[in-house]
Amino acid sequence: QLESLTELVKELTRERASNEQQSPMTPPIARMGIHKDINGKSLRQQLYELKVKTHALRNDLVSIRRMQQSLQENFKVQLEDANKKIEDYILRLYRIETRSEQCRTVENELDLYMINSTKIDHDLEDLEASVEELQNDVKSKQCYVTMNDVESFALVLSTISRSLVDLKASFPVLREKISSLGQQSCLNEDQKFLQEEPERLDYTIKKCKRLTTMLYQLKRLAINQEQKSVSIKSRCRFSFGSNGKPTDRKRLLEQIESVTQNSDGRLKAIEVR
Repeated sequence: QLESLTELVKELTRERASNEQQSPMTPPIARMGIHKDINGKSLRQQLYELKVKTHALRNDLVSIRRMQQSLQENFKVQLEDANKKIEDYILRLYRIETRSEQCRTVENELDLYMINSTKIDHDLEDLEASVEELQNDVKSKQCYVTMNDVESFALVLSTISRSLVDLKASFPVLREKISSLGQQSCLNEDQKFLQEEPERLDYTIKKCKRLTTMLYQLKRLAINQEQKSVSIKSRCRFSFGSNGKPTDRKRLLEQIESVTQNSDGRLKAIEVR
């Protein structure tokens, strides 16, 4: 539409210029006819219509610019919303990955904790069985217990006790990590583990204390038996003659039996303590 108006103005301008060149001395009546076009419209009216159309075009241009500005603003808002959604999605993925990594870390720490706990329980059960077997043998068969046996058992118990202390010290840290996962915890039966583990640790510590008491009693018994052994050897020397042969076999057997009876009495006294 703007191009058609421009062509119309150019055509009118060329027509007027050519008429002025052909008849510069045209009478007023003839010049008045110039203001008439083929359709009988005056140039003033055409210019007025052109002005109206130009004003309409200007308004349309303003509207188009406003529309363009509005579209740009809407596009900017939509772009910001899209960027925000992308950032939120990436952040959500990062949090999920971080939580998954935390779950894997806690799972690995829990597995290591359970391995150490199982080893302690197994070693403690073996030691407990060995000590009880030795104690039963001493009670039933009246066999001798040596300091080497007691010291070897005590060394094993000391190693187990140190491992148990380290395990108990690591439990609060592990419990805090499991609790931090909340309801989205990826561990199985973790709440049950948190409730039962303190009681199990206390029970294991009591077993260590019980074994310590048993080894202490066996140590006292070993000391007493060593003292009795020295006493028996001394008595046996006095039971032989100057030629190194037994002077009275019956008397020697009675002495050994008496020493055995005294040993039984002392063993019972130790057990009562």
